[in-house]
Amino acid sequence: MRLITVGLVLFVCAGVIATARQATGGVSANAKALADLRSRLAGHENEPAETFFTNISILKGKPAERLPGMMQALTGLIGVECTYCHVEGDFASDDKPAKRTARAHFAMIKRLNQDEFGGQNKVSCWSCHRGQPAVPISGGG
Repeated sequence: MRLITVGLVLFVCAGVIATARQATGGVSANAKALADLRSRLAGHENEPAETFFTNISILKGKPAERLPGMMQALTGLIGVECTYCHVEGDFASDDKPAKRTARAHFAMIKRLNQDEFGGQNKVSCWSCHRGQPAVPISGGG
């Protein structure tokens, strides 16, 4: 139940951010990319993500319909456009270091939630990023 609640909160936050972007200057590049993704996905929503998308690791074995929502949430959680991590026109590419870093961070989040919080969803991208792509390092002590 907690996972569903967290997912819903992330989805709503991403929707609020997307709505704000639309209100302040049209449809963002992210909104266009996600709309295209959802359009291409039509009819394949319940297939395993790796059978429809290329180079899937995080959502392997999960329904393909989860990918657009996850990507939409990420844009708000770390405050970036899709092309921050993805090569435009080649989303499967691992050429950008940010994509490799994101995958490592997902593994870290999964490990922390499992090992430190008994599988509860306590740590997320928001825990550190707070809508910013770079995590501020606090000095002093």
